Amino acid sequence: MHRFFVKHKLSINDVVHLADSDSELVLNQLHLKIENFVEIETYEAIYQAVISDIEKDSVEVEILEQIQEKDIKDSLDITLVQSLIGRNKFNFFLEKAVEIGIDRIVPVQSGYSTVSKNKATKEYGLWKKIISDATEQSRNIKPTIIEKPINLNALEIGNIPNRICLATENVDSKELREYIKDVDTTKPFVVAIGPEKGWGSKDIEIFSKLHFSFIKLKGNILRTESVGLVVGSIIKYLKGDI
Repeated sequence: MHRFFVKHKLSINDVVHLADSDSELVLNQLHLKIENFVEIETYEAIYQAVISDIEKDSVEVEILEQIQEKDIKDSLDITLVQSLIGRNKFNFFLEKAVEIGIDRIVPVQSGYSTVSKNKATKEYGLWKKIISDATEQSRNIKPTIIEKPINLNALEIGNIPNRICLATENVDSKELREYIKDVDTTKPFVVAIGPEKGWGSKDIEIFSKLHFSFIKLKGNILRTESVGLVVGSIIKYLKGDI
């Protein structure tokens, strides 16, 4: 059954219009008709719905029943902790993270961040707009969550089992492919990416206390705005999502 994402909360018997791109898909490719059943997914739940009206370029559906309630925290397979970087680089990173399906991004001010937490907070509205646009363009049914910027020492990991920090510093580290051999890749990951100058000594201490494993990549040196995307894509592949 075809499934479409709606960004706001829904209740039984609600009537809602599909996004323009989804309406176009229904009309021009799927050729669905009134009274055909579809599934509607929101951040909180998945519903069964029926197409109740079709106009020239718009599709309306009625919510019939809830199929599944979602636990958002349990569905966060990949979290990227990204040290704050320049505006253009960070915006590029956000857009591409949504496209590949990163679940959550936590921007942090670390020792060598090129942008402060206070300055980055002013960009939060723009970040949400970038994520919204990229979500619609990529038809991602589980939009990326963007947290407000925090200081690295305020980082909380919860019970995420796989914790890796990309580090080129003089620390005890292993290659990513070696780390992956010893962990359950079906469980959630959190991946920490430093700024262009790398992590400071206090940053390394924080990650050590949070029981992160320090990881290095073999081959070319990647820019800070792209390394998280590469590692995230590898993890998505291992999980069978790509």
